[in-house]
Amino acid sequence: MYLTLWRRVTKVRPGYRRTIRERSRDDPTTTRRRQRLNTKNIPRSALKVHPIARGTALAALATSAIALAPAALAQGKESGSGVQVFGLLDIGVQALKASGTDTRYFVNSDGNTSSRFGVRGTEDLGGGLKVGFWLESAVSVDDGTSGATSTNNKDSVSGGLTWGRRATVQVSGDWGELRLGRDYVPSFGNLTTSMHPFGTNGVGSSGLMFYPVPANGTTARTNVRASNSIGYFTPSGINGFYGHVMVALGEQGPGPTRKDGDLQGVRVGWRNEVFNTSAAISRTRYATGNYTQSNVGATYQWGPAKLMALWGRNEVGITSTTATMLGTQYQLGPGELRFAYTWLKAKNIASDATHIALGYVYDLSKRTALYGNIARIDNKGPAMRFNVGLAATVPGGNSGGVETGVRHSF
Repeated sequence: MYLTLWRRVTKVRPGYRRTIRERSRDDPTTTRRRQRLNTKNIPRSALKVHPIARGTALAALATSAIALAPAALAQGKESGSGVQVFGLLDIGVQALKASGTDTRYFVNSDGNTSSRFGVRGTEDLGGGLKVGFWLESAVSVDDGTSGATSTNNKDSVSGGLTWGRRATVQVSGDWGELRLGRDYVPSFGNLTTSMHPFGTNGVGSSGLMFYPVPANGTTARTNVRASNSIGYFTPSGINGFYGHVMVALGEQGPGPTRKDGDLQGVRVGWRNEVFNTSAAISRTRYATGNYTQSNVGATYQWGPAKLMALWGRNEVGITSTTATMLGTQYQLGPGELRFAYTWLKAKNIASDATHIALGYVYDLSKRTALYGNIARIDNKGPAMRFNVGLAATVPGGNSGGVETGVRHSF
């Protein structure tokens, strides 16, 4: 009898054949009690998150946010916002020598293309109408600084990151494109690689001969871009013709300089599969002497060679410089050979000069390239105004430079 009762009391139901320790371990109440007992004697300082660990966690969070940014932008693009982050970095080493000076060495940006960082976007409004924006800043890769800009087309200022390369809002349609903000002047279009083998970069830059020379207190700031501008671009596909018209305001206060920085400019051209030509002129008012930039360029594709010719004049008050260039961009192997020879005539300022440049761009991919350039400028007469980046100290002296670098876009 007693044996039967004992068996009933001690009988274990299926699935419950566990020890007291196992049941205690799985009981939530027991688990919480044990956790409180285990942490009671732990010092409070040990329970705090170390600052380094906390900083590491925040850095990881920030890195994750940056990593997810392209995906967020891509999602915005799919939804019709079309926002894009873009840029280009160009850096290299440079050696310069001028008459009367020692050779100097530099780590320098923009030997092939101007470094930049920007954000742009478009929105399709339907019916062929689009609206967009473009913000672009210069970047000096060698020291991490940004470029200077001019808010009134007269004075140049720099205050950290500025959208000095371009800051526009544009509306476009079948009728063309209207832009407002800071943008390139019409006459700058012929100084780029569309009409000059080297464009406006490096020791072969067109700007060394085709930019204005300050005179009589006038320092023109509108040879490349203008602020407070309204520009119109003709639509593409009108029998090869294209054009650009711009007006810009200096926005000066009252007085004799109230018109300083006011600009008007126009560029017209025609192109087909092998030939391209255009003429441009821009005029900026200054009380100390108006500035006028005019030029004509032409290119002809002859097999692997693009033959190029460019004429340009810069007038600042009663002074002027007139430059003529002959050159080529020649497809050679996986890259491009570049050559340019320029002669300049000066009036009422400086003296005549010549500029010869040779370079090669080796394409590693669609986004990355290596380059090398060599150039020399000779001043004629007693002046020593023109140089490749290091001025001569001897009247009528020359200057030369060699550079090599890498360019990467994203």
